[in-house]
Amino acid sequence: MKLRFSRLALLLLLATTPFSLAADRERVKELGQRFICICGCNQLLTGCNHINCPSSGPMLAELADQIDQGKGDESIVSYFAQKYGLTVLSSPPASGFNLTAWIMPFAALAIGAILVVYFARRFRARWAATAPGADVDTTKYQGRVEEELKKYIPED
Repeated sequence: MKLRFSRLALLLLLATTPFSLAADRERVKELGQRFICICGCNQLLTGCNHINCPSSGPMLAELADQIDQGKGDESIVSYFAQKYGLTVLSSPPASGFNLTAWIMPFAALAIGAILVVYFARRFRARWAATAPGADVDTTKYQGRVEEELKKYIPED
């Protein structure tokens, strides 16, 4: 009975091992998206396409080792940031000076939209003032037109 139970446990262990390895590979891919390869290619760690890259292989192995140790995502991210510096992170942390990297695009977009509205209104006001049919004093020209018409149109 004991031998049968151990065989069943071994069979169950062998049957579930590929599923756990697949989950680990998926987690390595998922966490690898948070890091930049340090070889200088400026690509994501899982997307580094250099043949025989000296950095991506060891970094992925180190990432898998951290996952095998049972560490959480934030713990792994902080480990890599401490070991390789903040430049290894694919997105800067939203704190301190790095917060400007998150705020500046939206601030620039808002300032640009305000400038567009300002100059559009200014241009429209200037264009309306110089457009034909605007308030132009025509009385001084009216007399001249009448004199010219008298020359060419005979009066009956």
